[in-house]
Amino acid sequence: MNELVCIGKVINFFGIKGELKILSDFDKKELAFKIGMPIMIKEENLEITSIRYHKKYILIRVNNIDDINLITKYIGYNVYVKRSLLNLDADDYLLADLISAQVMEDGECLGVIKEVLEGHTNYARVINKEKEFLVPLIPEYIIRFDQNSKILYTNNAKSLII
Repeated sequence: MNELVCIGKVINFFGIKGELKILSDFDKKELAFKIGMPIMIKEENLEITSIRYHKKYILIRVNNIDDINLITKYIGYNVYVKRSLLNLDADDYLLADLISAQVMEDGECLGVIKEVLEGHTNYARVINKEKEFLVPLIPEYIIRFDQNSKILYTNNAKSLII
């Protein structure tokens, strides 16, 4: 699995020393934004050479570039990383992997995940034939996620259907 995963978007530069201002809602930032991590922006292979956080943004320098004129070409483009470089555990997954997964409980399909709402607690928005409902992505409700078959096995999620 070497597909590219979007980890954020370059929204601007920061200062005059060549830092890129990244806006990211990626759920595993600590795995993606590291010094030495190979990334891709605008179909160019780059490497993160410095990183720091400022308010809700991630500020990175790539390839030790410290000239603002050399980085402005990346503004407005997404930042990608190879999934294999995230070193996810066998049972670990990205929130984006849940989209279009079936939700199963006690052998019954409760619906399909249409989106993941991120916040203090993440929720999966599930749509079934009759209703739409939210499932908190916490251990009290989630048993496991089978990435190969795209099935999220739940416990007590039926009680959330109103």
